[in-house]
Amino acid sequence: MKTYMKINLLIAFSAALMLMNNACTKNFLDLNTPPNLVTEDLINVDLMLTRVQYLSIVSATPHGDGTIGNYCGYATSCANRPFQSGDNPGVWNSAYGSYLNNLSEIIRLCQKDPELAPDLVNKIAIARIMKVWVFAKVTDTYGDIPYFESCLPQDQAIYAPRYDEQKSIYEDFFKELKEAAAELDANKESFSSADLMYGGDVVKWKKLANSLRLRLALRVRYADAALATANMSDLTEADLITTREDDAYIYTSTDFTENQNSRYNTIVERQGVGETGCHNIGKTMLDILIGTGDPHNPVDPRIGVYCDTAKATRIEEYDTSFGYRGHPLNGYVPVNNKYPYWGRSCSEWNASLYVPVIERPVLRCSEVYFALAEAALFGIKGTPAEANAYYQKGIDKAIEWAQIFYNDCESQWYETTQIMDNSTWTVDDYNAYMAYKEITQSKIDAFKALPVYTLAGDNEQQLEQIMNQKIVALWPLEYQGWAEWRRTGYPRVLTGPDTDHLLEIGRASCRERV
Repeated sequence: MKTYMKINLLIAFSAALMLMNNACTKNFLDLNTPPNLVTEDLINVDLMLTRVQYLSIVSATPHGDGTIGNYCGYATSCANRPFQSGDNPGVWNSAYGSYLNNLSEIIRLCQKDPELAPDLVNKIAIARIMKVWVFAKVTDTYGDIPYFESCLPQDQAIYAPRYDEQKSIYEDFFKELKEAAAELDANKESFSSADLMYGGDVVKWKKLANSLRLRLALRVRYADAALATANMSDLTEADLITTREDDAYIYTSTDFTENQNSRYNTIVERQGVGETGCHNIGKTMLDILIGTGDPHNPVDPRIGVYCDTAKATRIEEYDTSFGYRGHPLNGYVPVNNKYPYWGRSCSEWNASLYVPVIERPVLRCSEVYFALAEAALFGIKGTPAEANAYYQKGIDKAIEWAQIFYNDCESQWYETTQIMDNSTWTVDDYNAYMAYKEITQSKIDAFKALPVYTLAGDNEQQLEQIMNQKIVALWPLEYQGWAEWRRTGYPRVLTGPDTDHLLEIGRASCRERV
């Protein structure tokens, strides 16, 4: 019996060896390749661009009320800890982990076949422009970063890339934007509907490339005025984004829940509880909008688009009527110093921030005109005599955008307000509320008659006027607002234990950057 069992085991073992031997040689690649593997020949570069735009613009564009928004005066959170230290890798991880690798792959795949590459120049150029846009946010956030040795093809990948100096990175930005804009060709294939922002319109992409160059040239003007001048001297208004039709943005959508404004999804999930009370508009931005006017009846027609008057009419020990009231950055102060700003006694972002369909911006024409105003004021491009006209165009375009934003939100405002406040408003209540917020021509005319509409004073005072209006026009792009504040020191962001001890923080601390 034992001999019989040994023979059977020997036969079984031999058969197993034969099967293993065949398995290791015959059809090896077929057997060891996952059937669902996405190989290079299956990749659709159009869908790659769609994904990058969705993730980097629709999903990742800030709402203006984040911690970074605290630094440029947009907002304060209920935690009010703007100066806490710690790791903040979000911009880094999303850029290197998703956007930049995919954009680099679009370029590589389009260039892979030398015969096809000349017909795909538009796709290559658009991906190059978007790479600059992504990388600019990364270096503006962190300074020196891996650039020239990052996002290489897999067979050339460097797993410990060097950190490049910000100046050399910016110099390459300008080269990339110039070359990409020059290569765009209306007679060649483009991305079409896969491009969520411009539908593949190469004329608009060229204007975006030039407008990004203008934005970045101003970023370096304190550190290298010659570099700034060299990279904006050839630009004319015709080369830039100067109309709403050319603005770079994508709207959220209601086709799928995840495509809606994430703020809207949050209030639906929470039914308003714990969401809006923690997001006050910052004192800096609201003071700009109120100006020298009455906080109960400010003249700037845009104020109602951004926020409401304070919900509370009084809180214990502070019996006062608040009207529009911004929240200062208190930071780490004794709790009694925070009492005057509790109990919803400060203005909160209103329903416009929370509607399901909302614009997610990249760059608007108002920013371009404020950039031209600053460049002219200091003779970098144009002359000081031209600065005021550009400044006023910037304000006009910012107001035009606010009107469009109001109209976009109007039909969505009622439902959103009901969710946010568990409101029992009647239709008449709602109509009165919206009429109060509407940006009418009479309100615009009254605002434009104020001194704020005209540059005055010395160069530094005029720069402050430009930057104050620019920060309002940039909303909700808090990273751009933060970069502008770090670059110029404006707007003046105040912090302190109470209104009697507010101090200006960090002004002009980074004018030698880049």
